[in-house]
Amino acid sequence: MARETSGTRTLISYSHDSDDHRKTVLRFAERLREAGVDAWIDQYDEHNPPESWPDWMRREIEKSDIVVVVVTQNYVQRFNRETGTGVGSGVRWEGALITADLYHSRRERAKFIPVVLRADDAPLIPPPLNLTSWFIIGESADADITRLTQVLLRDPGHIPGELGIPNSSPGTSFHFEGVHSSPEVDDAFAEALKGNNRVAIDQLDALLQNLRGDERAYALFLQGVIHHKIGEVTQAKACFEKAAETTVHPGLLESSIQRLHVVVAELQAHFGEGGPVTAATNWLTNLKRGRKREVWKALTRELRLTLAQDWILANEGHPNLAPYDRDELAEDLAAKNPTHPLGKHCLRSKLEVLQDHYRRWDVRSWGAAGNPRRIGLDYELIVMAPADEGILVTRPGELLSIYPILMRKIGPDWMVANFTAAYPIPGWPPQAEQIPAPMVQFARWTDEAEPNDSPTEGE
Repeated sequence: MARETSGTRTLISYSHDSDDHRKTVLRFAERLREAGVDAWIDQYDEHNPPESWPDWMRREIEKSDIVVVVVTQNYVQRFNRETGTGVGSGVRWEGALITADLYHSRRERAKFIPVVLRADDAPLIPPPLNLTSWFIIGESADADITRLTQVLLRDPGHIPGELGIPNSSPGTSFHFEGVHSSPEVDDAFAEALKGNNRVAIDQLDALLQNLRGDERAYALFLQGVIHHKIGEVTQAKACFEKAAETTVHPGLLESSIQRLHVVVAELQAHFGEGGPVTAATNWLTNLKRGRKREVWKALTRELRLTLAQDWILANEGHPNLAPYDRDELAEDLAAKNPTHPLGKHCLRSKLEVLQDHYRRWDVRSWGAAGNPRRIGLDYELIVMAPADEGILVTRPGELLSIYPILMRKIGPDWMVANFTAAYPIPGWPPQAEQIPAPMVQFARWTDEAEPNDSPTEGE
């Protein structure tokens, strides 16, 4: 069985108390995987045992993002070295590794998450594992594990609402002693407080033509605040830069520079090394060069699975597919490094479709257009467009000026999540859930561009 990673890697540490307990832990691991957690236990590797189980434990703990510890009476005794020599040596060794890791770690988030079969077992959790949150998984691994999976998937569950502009007058919200704004500037900002952000920006634009000195800098500052609030980071940067250049007022200058640093950091996270734009550019470069393995590995598991399912459906009448169960075949083909005999055919076919779809992209003349387009906590839409040409009309009736690429951050890496502004949904057939406007203002262009040239279309 190939180990497939689709997010935070989670190792389950437990003691082999009995066959029933082993089955409970196996059921627990399967439930986590069904919930999208990349959970792993030693039972998955018992068919191909390592030369050294202690080395296996050490490697698994080192490369796992989180270790879920199933605490029982036997586990605690072995963890604390309260058993005789040779009894429970695996947990004794894991306990030493966990203790050493906790002692030397400087992490801010917990790596070791204790779980118990029942609430009455909570007092068994040994220090220092009892310093963080713990969860109940049920005696048959049948408890509600929603909160646990949220922790393992880094899913906040409850997302705090976006901070808005304070509901007060500009003179109170952004007061700079000695800077006096006109009633017209206050009125324009009041429109933003009502949610009429575009009206406010247009009114400030008109007023700026007749403002000078600190009053002009103040209006630019307010305009930058509004641009930033509605996600127009590039425009906000320009406003704060102009405000800083225009004023000599210490407070207004300092605030403009502070906010400038914030928006520059956001742009750097978007366009800089390690950001989604660089990841999307590298992926397109590998696609152009025909590096199908690198192209395939850089896709999220959900996207690889939908592409594999689409390929199977398109070729379901072929005799080479007849011997295989389509669900198992799709899982095998969706692996990062598929070893299935049909894997090379699927990859080659999908690579050809993708290369044709992105045939106009050129690293020398195309770039990421516009502002960062964050979607939720871990998605961002990258819009690739010609740097100088604007809208391209390549054939009568054909409009193609952009390539939207949905990126998703998984761990430290940005991966390609789809080739349109939509979430891929595996299934028979695979589908996609369009990201609603106004969250993504370029979504509609993907349908207008080339309706018969979809990279997920069967071949």
